Amino acid sequence: MDYVIAGDVGGTHLRAALVAADGTILAHERTATRVAEGPTAVIARLLALLAQVRQALPRDGRLLGVGLGAPGPLDPATGIVYSPPNMPGWNTLPLRDLVAQQSGLPVALGNDANVAVLAEWRFGGGQGLRHLVYVTVSTGIGGGVITDGRLLLGRMGAAAELGLLILDPTGMAWEDLASGTALGRAAAAAMPAHPASTLHQHATPATVTAAHVAEAAALGDTLAVALMEREAHLLGLGFASILHSFSPELLLVGGSVVLCNPDLLAQARAVAYAHVRGALYRAVPIQLAPLGERVGVLGAAVLAFDTFGVRG
Repeated sequence: MDYVIAGDVGGTHLRAALVAADGTILAHERTATRVAEGPTAVIARLLALLAQVRQALPRDGRLLGVGLGAPGPLDPATGIVYSPPNMPGWNTLPLRDLVAQQSGLPVALGNDANVAVLAEWRFGGGQGLRHLVYVTVSTGIGGGVITDGRLLLGRMGAAAELGLLILDPTGMAWEDLASGTALGRAAAAAMPAHPASTLHQHATPATVTAAHVAEAAALGDTLAVALMEREAHLLGLGFASILHSFSPELLLVGGSVVLCNPDLLAQARAVAYAHVRGALYRAVPIQLAPLGERVGVLGAAVLAFDTFGVRG
């Protein structure tokens, strides 16, 4: 049987898995990315994870290669990453070739959200569809688009950078406003004016994160609830723009910010439907992506199998 190693490079976590062609995950490892240490250290940790899961390869298994998903913009044809907003120091980085040289395996590289939409299309909620959009809301915001039965790549593979949609007259992008990082920044800015908020029991303005906001909101903290309502509004505006731009059959949403806050997607969905122009857009389901945290490694596996082919 044929297998691939799948790697998922995120702003918060690195993941690796050994995956069979039917999507079965034989081994899975995760560690903190620690982007502040720079790309050399991050790639070393990624290679260690890839080596760990490789040990689970069955004796009669054939390893075809490695599939990697990483934050864009990046060019899948050249394997070069171009300054992802949440990965400082990753400037014109030949990630594909670096991993190939050091692992001794062929490597296919794709935008993390693009490979995620491939996973949902092959194994998840988008099976059988010709028009599908996947959005991830975590450290940043990313998106992948299937249109007319094909992955939308565009020039240099840089299309569908949905997190970079400009939603603010000052020029701020969607992920600058509504990512997990942005939610933490909004909380930090608001906390000094709300000394009674229970957010102060969880963190300081210097350390507060989106997870702290979610915890406090779940306990009914007024400031945290307001911040989560603002988050839902901003996500909903982005979803409305996506429905207008791509007219998918289904919009799937994943990422830690949404996965960890069950009510957030319902609120954002209501905002989106309130802002679209026409009933045909309100007919598009906006749903939680069923593959959850597995979507990154499964998508990277799909990319690898599609690139290197399943032999025999």
